[in-house]
Amino acid sequence: MELGRFRKEIDKIDREIVKLLEKRFILVSDLGIYKKKQNLPVYDEAREKEVLESCRDMLENKEYSKYIDDIYLQIMKACRDIQGDLK
Repeated sequence: MELGRFRKEIDKIDREIVKLLEKRFILVSDLGIYKKKQNLPVYDEAREKEVLESCRDMLENKEYSKYIDDIYLQIMKACRDIQGDLK
């Protein structure tokens, strides 16, 4: 495969990732509203550990586990920020 083809495929995947992240952010925002109404905390350590473990389990190549952890820790931080910023 040529460089241009690699980049084109990566760009296609990036578009899909961004669309999915936006959907996640919308759901997280709705969840944040629910949590506020129920007086629930934004941060749930047990849930975040569960998400990390679940994501690692989905990997076919477990050598990428560290990278998935790094990415999902950042995603979950962004989601906590979204919920924390709700008025």
